[in-house]
Amino acid sequence: MAAQAELLQWIDPTLGKMMGRGDYRVTFYSDERVEGQDTRLDLTQHNFTLVTPLYQDATDELVVSARLRYQDYDTRARLPDSGQRLPDELYDARAGLSYRHKFESHWTLGGSLTVGSASDEPFHSEDELIVHATGLLHVPSGDRNAWLFSLTYASDVEILHLRHIPVPGVAYLYSPSHTFRAVIGFPLTSVEYKPVKALTLEASYFPVRRVRARATYVIFAPLRVFLGFDADHDSYYLADRGDKDDQLFYYEKRITGGMRFDLRYVGIELTGGYAFDRFYFEGERYSERNENRFDVHDATFVAGRLSFRW
Repeated sequence: MAAQAELLQWIDPTLGKMMGRGDYRVTFYSDERVEGQDTRLDLTQHNFTLVTPLYQDATDELVVSARLRYQDYDTRARLPDSGQRLPDELYDARAGLSYRHKFESHWTLGGSLTVGSASDEPFHSEDELIVHATGLLHVPSGDRNAWLFSLTYASDVEILHLRHIPVPGVAYLYSPSHTFRAVIGFPLTSVEYKPVKALTLEASYFPVRRVRARATYVIFAPLRVFLGFDADHDSYYLADRGDKDDQLFYYEKRITGGMRFDLRYVGIELTGGYAFDRFYFEGERYSERNENRFDVHDATFVAGRLSFRW
């Protein structure tokens, strides 16, 4: 959900106060059976993220980012139609640069460019490269509301059956108070509500099949507990695939609970949950999900995350 997180971050028109952050997260899934095959699937996932401003003041902000997702598999599972064995390792490595400028009119214009590779052999060739580009214009509407105009390009994502074509978007930010904020539009819809000071309710949707909902409760200042639901997916370009437009997709839904302890510069998060509706397939788009596919039984998972801010 990197693009979704970036758009949410850009909703805030405040410049010059961004802290750098880096974090590492490891997730262990339980060893579960692959349906229709005489094998099981054991998955451990590692995520590294770095986001830090190179320059910032009240009107300009230049930010560099990098992230790496590494998935380590122990399985003999194969894609049934092609006979392709699921790789032992999958990588998603990306780096990006973003810039925002606030004009005297308080309009804010920004753009970002991210380049990377998601594959069993990242950067194997130009066919495994991924390019994401986003432009966003934040136009205030009154003291607390705003119009958001965007243009998004993602070489590895199909939106509305469009691929390799920039997709325009428009949304309205409605924020009548510090306790309620909603973004209604395309490509991002999100709601954040604080019915009481200690409780935050959040929900967001990003096309085409990414959903996030979370309730967070502050027990005391540094300690929070949360409960949430996510529907998400990953995709990779396998180096030896037959069709260069095909991707290996992994879909899952998750129910998650955990706690987070946050000081100003350090945060620790412990999470556990249940992953279901898990399946892999290779194809160009979601409509091909019933071809060259195998399903994996539901799993439990535990995760730990360590983050730093400066």
